[in-house]
Amino acid sequence: MKEILYKLSNFENLTKEEIKTAIKDMVEGRATDAQIGAFIIATKMKGESVEEIEGSAEIFRELATKVVVSRPEELVDTCGTGGDMQGTFNVSTITAFVLAGAGVRVAKHGNRSVSSKSGSADLLEYMGAKIDLSPEKVAVMIEELGIGFMFAPIFHPAMKRVLGPRREVGVRSVFNLVGPLSNPAGAKRQLLGVFSERLVDKIARALKGLGCKSAIVVHGKDGIDEVSISSTTKIAQLREGGEVILYEFVPEDVGFKRYPLSSVCVSGVEESAKVAMSVLKGEESPAYYMVLLNAMFGLIVSGITEDKKTALERAKESIHSGKAYEKLTRFVELSQKL
Repeated sequence: MKEILYKLSNFENLTKEEIKTAIKDMVEGRATDAQIGAFIIATKMKGESVEEIEGSAEIFRELATKVVVSRPEELVDTCGTGGDMQGTFNVSTITAFVLAGAGVRVAKHGNRSVSSKSGSADLLEYMGAKIDLSPEKVAVMIEELGIGFMFAPIFHPAMKRVLGPRREVGVRSVFNLVGPLSNPAGAKRQLLGVFSERLVDKIARALKGLGCKSAIVVHGKDGIDEVSISSTTKIAQLREGGEVILYEFVPEDVGFKRYPLSSVCVSGVEESAKVAMSVLKGEESPAYYMVLLNAMFGLIVSGITEDKKTALERAKESIHSGKAYEKLTRFVELSQKL
């Protein structure tokens, strides 16, 4: 660790093997809290390279508790990094149910709130779902219902060792990135929001190296880790052939108008749940339009269509047919029975 910290302090990138060694030393208890804290600050100041992100994710994928399901190459995850500090409603969680209602198989990875007003686990629990299901029960949810939720602490016990130093240091680091890159069900398709514009291209390239089939990595220029309804969104798209393309998207591209960011922010989980129900019942609002934008890109990631207009219509149909809402109600019921 001393050699690795010396290299990082000189703003030198680590090789994939060096970052893997460092992560193993930390999660297996060979590194001290001081060394973990120094690693977090050093990587934050230097900036994570694609190779460092990829190597870190490979370790956490190896150590994760697996969810074994059929056809993982079809699974889509909408888990983002969080950490945008903006207090928006649970966009990616609601988007997951819209995708499920449109026939996409979803393996949603998530946690309780760290920086937001309401994490995905907080929302689902508030709405009556049992969130701490075992890998076997999550697999049943995915196979029978087409959507399952993996509560991160249960599936990533290796992360426990670094939680204390991370909390004490209090800055975002490579550990904020590896969770969304380490889907326990092995999802090969991802719509992934990141908290910083500088990470968009890096995360897409790391996903390519990790064997992802299709991915869209997004960052709203208003600071959010979602496709934004209020601003330009920077996008890196990993296509199924392995090509990564960068572009920008604005709501006007599909005929939507912009709304202020404040119109999609909530005070806590109770308000976020009200927004979720409103969207899934098809009540038009800034939140409704924002979910449609995110679901549109999620459907493109799924491989159902490459056309934005077609994807948008599929997302609308999922909501207005009642299928997305039905997926949520059945999700809550089945999680309680298992």
